[in-house]
Amino acid sequence: MGYDYEAAGKRLDRKISDLREKTFLPNDLLELISKVAAIQLEAQEKSAPELPDPDTLAPANENLQGRPLLPRNEFPYDYKQACELFDRFTDILLESKGVSFEACALIRDNIKSGKLELKDAFTAYLESDEDFFMTWAQKTPEAPRTLNFLVQSAMTPAIRAAALKLVEYLPANESSAPKEKPNAELDFEINVPPARPHAHCPVCGSMAFMHTLHHKQGFRYANCSFCHTEYRVRRLACGYCDESNPEKLKFFTVEDSPGYRVDVCESCKSYMKTADFRELDKISIPALDDLESLPLDFVAAQEGYHRGTLSVWGF
Repeated sequence: MGYDYEAAGKRLDRKISDLREKTFLPNDLLELISKVAAIQLEAQEKSAPELPDPDTLAPANENLQGRPLLPRNEFPYDYKQACELFDRFTDILLESKGVSFEACALIRDNIKSGKLELKDAFTAYLESDEDFFMTWAQKTPEAPRTLNFLVQSAMTPAIRAAALKLVEYLPANESSAPKEKPNAELDFEINVPPARPHAHCPVCGSMAFMHTLHHKQGFRYANCSFCHTEYRVRRLACGYCDESNPEKLKFFTVEDSPGYRVDVCESCKSYMKTADFRELDKISIPALDDLESLPLDFVAAQEGYHRGTLSVWGF
């Protein structure tokens, strides 16, 4: 069964409506994200990135050992579409007259003069080249993550479209992968995959930016920060350093953010937010759940913990 874009659009509309009720979210940020998310979904449906030969993907046994199907730096994307989206998102930021106005104007001027090549920026994103983006952050100190936001937002539709096709090549029978208790029969009965033994994405190898709990048993799923693939992981393990000692894994909640919790690791001092809407009438879209749960980021930072990844918006 293919991806249901009509249903995804309805879910997005409802989620944005819910976010509008959050007084802590600036209106200009919410308007920006709502426009970008809608454009991305439309672009994803039209995107047709060229996938590599299946024979070049990681074989099943190696994928189960932790090797991603296709490394992030080799991910296909639609260059023409990405350029068009980059321009479109730049126009939106310029029209908003917000804090990113001057940064966008500078970036656009440098593109026109040839000092900034979009293909170089796209390649830097695929290769996680933070030095490249740090250079531009220093040139736009009033809004240092502007280029990150524009590049990431422009490339994401094609990357997501590619990932939706690549997941079909994940091992169909993962019986050799360690299974999360209570038992394998329960996994089979509710038709969920066994927990992956590694925290990183089985498709591209990137780390997750958010966790969600599904099913009555509360199985834990990770949401990839790069290709947005959702994959099941162990319930008791740090999403970054793989620490599994229960004494070093804790969590806390914030009363004003029902349905969310923060899982913290005392070994690496990182944290990962988790959405648990099993008993709530709420729509879960991880990229927007991340925004809705911003108060938890502030509390986690005050307690001395740090995020292991940026948001999927580049900031």
